Amino acid sequence: MNLVLDLLGRIPRPILSAFGSFLGWLIWTLRIRRRVVLENLRLAFPGKTEGERLAIARANYAHLGQMIPDFLRVPTLPPEELDRLFVYEGWENYERAAALGHGVVACTAHFGNFDLLASAHTRRGVPITQISRAMGKNPFNDLLRLARKRSGIEELVISKGQTMRALIRALKDRRVLGFVYDQNEVGRPVFPTFFGVPAATTSTPAFLARRAGAAAVFVISVPLGDGRHKVVIEGPLEPARTGDAGADDLAFMQLLNDKLEAWVRRHPERWFWLHRRWKTRPPEPAPAPAAGPTPGPARPN
Repeated sequence: MNLVLDLLGRIPRPILSAFGSFLGWLIWTLRIRRRVVLENLRLAFPGKTEGERLAIARANYAHLGQMIPDFLRVPTLPPEELDRLFVYEGWENYERAAALGHGVVACTAHFGNFDLLASAHTRRGVPITQISRAMGKNPFNDLLRLARKRSGIEELVISKGQTMRALIRALKDRRVLGFVYDQNEVGRPVFPTFFGVPAATTSTPAFLARRAGAAAVFVISVPLGDGRHKVVIEGPLEPARTGDAGADDLAFMQLLNDKLEAWVRRHPERWFWLHRRWKTRPPEPAPAPAAGPTPGPARPN
């Protein structure tokens, strides 16, 4: 696997980009999750024509194909290439958050090349910890894990019930938690809206900012089309503290969903439409109790 990464690092980027485009075309042609993508696009963009949604879907697959080789070559890039790779808007916001000394929760999403974002910034000296779900054992997943490790990411694959303890420990060590929050949450979700539709969302970033004192920032990576990426950083973001923890967490996650939605509307081909984002639905309200029989007049004894 190390040899594969080393070889990728020697291939000129235009060749890798062409390979990525072919890979995206192949995934589209094989119709991998195409139905899910189009269903999601209909839900998010009911005002667009089917032809417009198909064009977004095709561009989305091309983008996904190009993400993979870009990410895999990061561990072998020289420092000057990494410096050329990113243009920043709001880097001072990250520096302000880190200076608070309680760790940083970098709230990001499946937008742009999100894996590239984490890997490249560990090589720039940002101490990133990433919490991961267990992935199946296969050569591709092994290659992804190796690329993250060689880039310097601390990747924690944790068992159920240990997540919060691991997160708080990383924050106490003043690390940056890379937290991807735009996936369907099946545990104990809150339901902010995303494109006007309630979307099951983890409240962990809100909890860490509100209770653990972490500084939260919103981070998004936007491909510029010439091999570079614009990194937008906003924050630190302060959660409300009204005394109603549930409402405060919901409001904070709604803020993050709104920020992401604005970027997806501008660049819909850059988001991960293959994911069933709206799969978990809010619980149905409890039905009103049925009215009992109307009592008749009291009978005399």
